[in-house]
Amino acid sequence: MGIDNLQIIFDNPTAVFIPGEIITGRVLIIVSNSVKIKKVKLKFRGEGNVLWREHNLMTRRNSKNGSRRHSLAHSKTKTERYTAKEEYFNIKIILAGGEGKLLLKEGEHVYPFSVSLPDNLPSTFEEEYGRVQYIAKVVINIPWDIKRGKEITFEVISTLNLNDEPSLAEPKILEIEKFFCCCCCKSGPMTMIVYVPYTGFVPGQSIPVTIELDNNSNVDVDSIIIILERVLKFKARFPSSKIKCKALKIVNVCIDGVEKHTSKTRVEQIQIPSSLIIPNLKHCGIITDTYSLRVEACVNGGYINEVISVNIILGDMPLTIATDAHQFDYSFQPSNQSYFSSEPIPTNPLPSVGVDETISVPGYAQLVVPSNQFYSAPHNNLENGTILAQNSSLHIKLSAYPDPPPPYQFTDPEIATDIQVSSISTLSV
Repeated sequence: MGIDNLQIIFDNPTAVFIPGEIITGRVLIIVSNSVKIKKVKLKFRGEGNVLWREHNLMTRRNSKNGSRRHSLAHSKTKTERYTAKEEYFNIKIILAGGEGKLLLKEGEHVYPFSVSLPDNLPSTFEEEYGRVQYIAKVVINIPWDIKRGKEITFEVISTLNLNDEPSLAEPKILEIEKFFCCCCCKSGPMTMIVYVPYTGFVPGQSIPVTIELDNNSNVDVDSIIIILERVLKFKARFPSSKIKCKALKIVNVCIDGVEKHTSKTRVEQIQIPSSLIIPNLKHCGIITDTYSLRVEACVNGGYINEVISVNIILGDMPLTIATDAHQFDYSFQPSNQSYFSSEPIPTNPLPSVGVDETISVPGYAQLVVPSNQFYSAPHNNLENGTILAQNSSLHIKLSAYPDPPPPYQFTDPEIATDIQVSSISTLSV
């Protein structure tokens, strides 16, 4: 045919790009003998696909006329394919030809190209039931409907900045209460409270979770299980709308339980594996990737366990304020309860910081410090659950939280102003 080699070569040898980036490269055609072609066409496309199969047993009953007897005459398995597809972009470029015929002489022919990716693209992703992929394909049209083509894939990484969602920096407190019936008598309630200072994390960070369990029932809690769970959902559209779920346990921690008529509080650090890859599927309509922190109080006697689930968002750009869970001062402990933990409670004071822009502290007042000036804020007083500043030089916007969460610690090494926050008052439950 005359065409010995056909290649797509990116200027970026890693073939990894981000949304909005311009992809540059060249198409290389090596010809051994002169050949006439119609055109050289380059295609770029991004698409998402979902596919799984379900096997259903189908039966049909036959009956003889005049008889009440029915028998299963036939049974067979029907395989149903559930699919969905969506396209993110489809770009076509004519590199050569297009009008009439073009003669490619013996030797190398190089055609440079430049393609701009759209801004809103999901990350490259591949799992058992679905994937998001990006493809570049070059096609040479030769007379008499003969085509030569070459297809390669490239990767798109869409960053997930946790700071784009301010609500992730706010604390979460969830509570559940349950009564148990034992020997025809209703016991006191079992109350579990789960506290997380913020809900946006990146791989390698720890999730600081405080669990308060007030067991006034007549049932022992054997253990408490903390699970960081990932749930992938694949949404099919044909032959009908259907969702396929796949749940994965990322971290599974088991701690001691709480005996009946006993109350305890525990602080645990749930370490997120640093090797975990978080795809940004925000702009994908057929695949979702969600995370949750599940706390389960396991009781004996055949009772249903008490469960609290906190939705967690994982990304690859951390919150600017909340960076490391181990640096929080935990004061989330009622005075009438005992404390038990596998590690000491961190009580690091806030470091010296220098501020050249507004700092938003979730759950506290918002401090506005003028650029290139330094202030030392004294201890604050707590009155009626509201923080009162004693330094009139600082502009403070008061928080509306009934009980402030534990103080945050800033970790930017370049910041150098001393900020101190008082400890948290006793939580009433």
